[in-house]
Amino acid sequence: MADPSTRIDESDAPPDPGRRTFLLRAIGGISALIAAALAIPVVGFASAAGWRAQTPLRLLGQSVPPTLRGTGWVSVGKLDSYEVGVPQLVVVPKQIVDGWVTREDDVAAYIYRRREDKVVGYDIHCTHLGCPLSYVEGARRFLCPCHGGQFSREGNVVSGPPPRPMLQYTTKIENGEVFLGPLEVEE
Repeated sequence: MADPSTRIDESDAPPDPGRRTFLLRAIGGISALIAAALAIPVVGFASAAGWRAQTPLRLLGQSVPPTLRGTGWVSVGKLDSYEVGVPQLVVVPKQIVDGWVTREDDVAAYIYRRREDKVVGYDIHCTHLGCPLSYVEGARRFLCPCHGGQFSREGNVVSGPPPRPMLQYTTKIENGEVFLGPLEVEE
């Protein structure tokens, strides 16, 4: 018979939690992590008004002004400052109405003086995916650096993937001064 002094008292041993308790605790921990992951965006959205920047987000940065739909006219300089046959890049501040927001923002355009009395204003963005175009005098074309689109000085597609000619701004000449109006929209 066993000596009672060497006997192990089972009441002193910690209880075995078992698989069921382990799984319940694991599911509870995972649920807490999921709840925290879902709560972070909700709290961020709810508090966004407090930390939102006062200036609008510009995805293209300051180097490439976006195409903006303004309705007014703005002077882009004297007619004599544009050489016949050579497109020239201009950036001018223009009154922009976007929904209920009205602000002044920079608009970039290529001003092309075709003849002594004819001026065209082109949007600087490719009609394929909106990449900024640059005029290359040696090639006498507008080139898109992204996908190889090329436009003639008249704004027509020469090669590449652009589906249509360059967008044009309405222009007018008054008292020897060139004015840039809204974009001409194809119906």
